[in-house]
Amino acid sequence: MNRKFEIVTSPHRGYCFGVMRAMRLIEQGLESFGGTIYTLGDVIHNPLEVERLRTLGVHPVETLDEVPKGGTLVLRAHGVRPDLIDDARRRGIGILDATCPFVQLSQRHVKQFADESIPVIIIGDREHPEVRGIAGHAGENALVVKDAREAALVKPLDRAGVVIQTTFSRSEAEEIIAALGERVRDLRVRDTICQATETRRDAMLALAREVDCLLVVGGRNSSNTVRLYQGCVDSGIPAYLIESADDIDPDWFSAVRRIGLSTGTSTPAWIIDAVLARLDEISRESA
Repeated sequence: MNRKFEIVTSPHRGYCFGVMRAMRLIEQGLESFGGTIYTLGDVIHNPLEVERLRTLGVHPVETLDEVPKGGTLVLRAHGVRPDLIDDARRRGIGILDATCPFVQLSQRHVKQFADESIPVIIIGDREHPEVRGIAGHAGENALVVKDAREAALVKPLDRAGVVIQTTFSRSEAEEIIAALGERVRDLRVRDTICQATETRRDAMLALAREVDCLLVVGGRNSSNTVRLYQGCVDSGIPAYLIESADDIDPDWFSAVRRIGLSTGTSTPAWIIDAVLARLDEISRESA
């Protein structure tokens, strides 16, 4: 069966600025701190890259108890609670802060709200590490809402400050803000959605209109990757979420002439290159 096809890649693929910065800091940390550093949880949401980093000396841990005194802890791009940083320093653990600057902005906003005794509302997934870290900067005064239904149940407030998970869908966030506006008299919204996430989604949707099917490459545990994939599905064309070239099934392309490729913001270049090489191989074998 002839599967000869053209491969069209999104102009916005691979690491975003925040993840690229985190990877650069990790490389510097490995050189500066004896070839072994630690991260509390996975430094980014890409299992294959986390495993590659492990072989280089980057060790994910679950608790600070696993980090030796004098060791170095990398604060991952998603950020952490400030009390965790204080605890690490009390234990004699060094800190290498790789928190994404856009996440840091959200942290500063909620701290300012909290300092002014303004209730904090965070729009996002309450289980996401970024959201947990941001909430920690608001002290005890933070509420997380994930959809308009939850927003409609918020108790009436005179005022509240709002930040948004950086990878959250803008359309969903706007629905939630509208619902919150019915519950809060003075709603102070800080738009903290990452522009790179928005740009990547727009580019993916434009690409979807030009191809017969689309591959989204990234970790299945990555919020922005999953949202990209869902956006592609919603566009009505066949879409596949893959973590590596090994996930590709050549039968997907039996009646395809143009394949689009987009990626999450934590997908490294070496995985993208391997996927493109595998697609080229399938195309040439079937010519």
